[in-house]
Amino acid sequence: MYNQFNAQGLEILAVNGFDKQDVIEKYIKDNSFTFPVILAGDGQSQQYALATAYGVEAYPTNYLIDAEGKVVFRSVGFSEAGLKAALAKLGIK
Repeated sequence: MYNQFNAQGLEILAVNGFDKQDVIEKYIKDNSFTFPVILAGDGQSQQYALATAYGVEAYPTNYLIDAEGKVVFRSVGFSEAGLKAALAKLGIK
């Protein structure tokens, strides 16, 4: 979806605060991610501050944030249909 919608303004940031950097880097490479992945923790101390701030209770939890910084879509688990419907409401098709 990133490759499909990036030219229309969609940015994707993956945030991982629980795994070690080498594990994350291997996962990114193995899955050919083309979007940024942010490390929010050190993979050892299990800092949950970011997850707590956004109400993350399970993984993956997805947020769509509009240009004004408002959360306009949230899903636990990946819902491609739900995300595409939310993007369409923002004019990204």
